[in-house]
Amino acid sequence: MSELTPTTETINIDNTSAKSARADILVIDDTPENLHLLSTMLSERNYKVRSVTRGKTGLSGALAAPPDLILLDINMPELNGYEVCKQLKHHEVTRNIPVIFISALGDVFDKVKAFNVGGVDFITKPFQIEEVLVRIKTHLTLHQLQQQQAAHTRRLQQEIDERRRAEQTFEKAFLASPSPIIINQLRSDSFVAVNPSFLRLTGYSEQAVLGRSTSDLGLWQTPGLYQKALIQVAAGEPCHSIELDCRTHQGDLRTVLVSMECITLNEQSCTLTTINDFTERKRLENEFISVV
Repeated sequence: MSELTPTTETINIDNTSAKSARADILVIDDTPENLHLLSTMLSERNYKVRSVTRGKTGLSGALAAPPDLILLDINMPELNGYEVCKQLKHHEVTRNIPVIFISALGDVFDKVKAFNVGGVDFITKPFQIEEVLVRIKTHLTLHQLQQQQAAHTRRLQQEIDERRRAEQTFEKAFLASPSPIIINQLRSDSFVAVNPSFLRLTGYSEQAVLGRSTSDLGLWQTPGLYQKALIQVAAGEPCHSIELDCRTHQGDLRTVLVSMECITLNEQSCTLTTINDFTERKRLENEFISVV
């Protein structure tokens, strides 16, 4: 409401950010002289400026095309600056827009109320142009950093959600697979996880397996071949369809094909081993060869 009396001293402001950013600033003030001065001042520094004289019009304009920053007077007819700011913070599209109050009201109560309704700064009239420009630049930079941080947080959350879904999908496939699957630590060869198909094949319980190694169980009849496969996987080359004899908990031997590759689980290098039991097929082949 009050007339502005800005200083006419020389201003030395770096306008590089303003020229490159082309920030959109909405000025809401019911005094035409104030609007003209602020609009001229900001336009000369390459900001995009929209000016309105009524709080309700400014609110509608912000909702229709959200600006990057709002300069807001307090004493205006119909809808004062406090109410405008409250409603801006109520809507999702305008909630995070920085609002700088510019008013002749300079009491502590007025400033506290401005911050309580969501303002980020308070400039008292009459003001210095240099002060206004510096505060605008500061809050535009802070807002940009906040947006970048929010976008980064969203990306991280999206990656976490995608990883969680992938883990859930893997867990379902792991448990439901008809083929025996085991996951072992690469360095110690100790069991990290086994699926029900492996327990059915070997006759072991999960408690008897986890934390122990394949050599502890005497799982492979020819452990040298298995160790050779481990070395190959550790070197970054997966192994496919290695024929091994697997000793069950009851002491029976099962002929299996083993495929192994390196995976990272809980930031540890592990081996993912898939086992295909073809004992019966091998027996039939041997019988056929014997008959021939």
